[in-house]
Amino acid sequence: MRRSTMEATSVAMGATSLALLVSMWIASTLSVSVIPHDAHPGYSVKKYNSGVNYRLLDSGFSQFFTMLEDGSIMTVSDVSPLVNRPIDLLVLEDEGNATKTHMLQLYVLDRRNMLSFKSDSDEVQGRVAENSPAGTKVEGLPVLQAASGLTTVPITYSIIGGNAAQAFELKHSVTGDVLQNVTVSDNQAGVNLVTAQVLDREEANRYVLTIQASDPIGVNKAVTNLVVEVDDENDNSPVFSQKVYRFVVGDDSLEGDNVTTSWKRFSSIGKVEATDADGDKIAYKMATPTNFLVIVPQTGDLLLSEEPSEEVELELVVEAHDIRTPSRTSPRPAQVLFKFKPPESSKVELDLDLQKLAERELHRGKRRVTRAVRPTKRIEFTESDGDTEGRIVFQLEKETDRETFKIRDENPWVTVDPNGAVRVKKKWDYEELGPEKTIDFWVTITNAEKGGKS
Repeated sequence: MRRSTMEATSVAMGATSLALLVSMWIASTLSVSVIPHDAHPGYSVKKYNSGVNYRLLDSGFSQFFTMLEDGSIMTVSDVSPLVNRPIDLLVLEDEGNATKTHMLQLYVLDRRNMLSFKSDSDEVQGRVAENSPAGTKVEGLPVLQAASGLTTVPITYSIIGGNAAQAFELKHSVTGDVLQNVTVSDNQAGVNLVTAQVLDREEANRYVLTIQASDPIGVNKAVTNLVVEVDDENDNSPVFSQKVYRFVVGDDSLEGDNVTTSWKRFSSIGKVEATDADGDKIAYKMATPTNFLVIVPQTGDLLLSEEPSEEVELELVVEAHDIRTPSRTSPRPAQVLFKFKPPESSKVELDLDLQKLAERELHRGKRRVTRAVRPTKRIEFTESDGDTEGRIVFQLEKETDRETFKIRDENPWVTVDPNGAVRVKKKWDYEELGPEKTIDFWVTITNAEKGGKS
């Protein structure tokens, strides 16, 4: 009795080992491939990962296919006799201490009966404006249709790639049904791409979608790629980086965002800065008039337009707007606190006394120099106005006959004659101008009668 028990135990253990061996053998993966009936010998059907030993097991289709050492399965003869016949190939993977099989299901289809999209390009591009309501059709895209030459079957369209956050859906071109997967039975119908939600260009400005068309059993398939550009809408206003800016000139003992201890006319004392979430260029303007400061519209730099001779304290307002049509202005302007305080009053008075003494000794009878900044001129031109070099495009106005003009900094596009005539220096090219499409320059005006500049 004891011996029989031992034998039964041994048999049970053997059965367990056999079951384990069988389970290791039958573990397999399944994949599906479709090839055209006119595929030439050497046509690549599928490639398995390299670095592993694979072997194509013998079957009734061995004379049509072979497997290379790199894991590629390819045709070796005409496969047209296999059209519409179910083909199962078994691939053995040997990992040394374990083996498993891979089932490859092949479908050989008549090329004329294979689905394809009616498009001249593998990649079609369309556009849609941000903030458009859900259901908006993407412009620039044709009705998407896939067809085959010999048979007509219901076709299911779906978005299989690139649809981040499910931003798009498909719409039946006849019934108007909007779904992620749309089935079309009419030869004349197809699908349109529509938005599934309100899009924000600041979150995603471009989508590359993959659309698939498939027959009812999921064997005959075709894919096409769609590129959707999200057009910007001016839905963001410039926002200043600070609510209040403090600029101090003269006394470095005072606190401020920018402290300047030495200064001269047109020197920069600092700048204000705003950003636009749409990425637009920004222009700045002084909302509070003042004779002491001017702002550079393109950069936000604040320049001293006068050299203060006594303590000055100003509270100014600066606005920012984007360079778009229509334009948007910052909802909250920036507050600019400007203070000038001489570092040491006694030293300043001494310097002024010495300056007056020097003027009396070296320049007797010389009249006082006055300086002022005239309002900025803004004149609109077309590119053709600057076609001819040397042409006078406009004339600066004189307040007296003795005023002469000179361009302050070298400018590649214009030059200024002493009589105030602004001429074309180099033929204007719209594409070479900056993003603001403006020609900006400063002009120094000398008044010979007064003996000074303005």
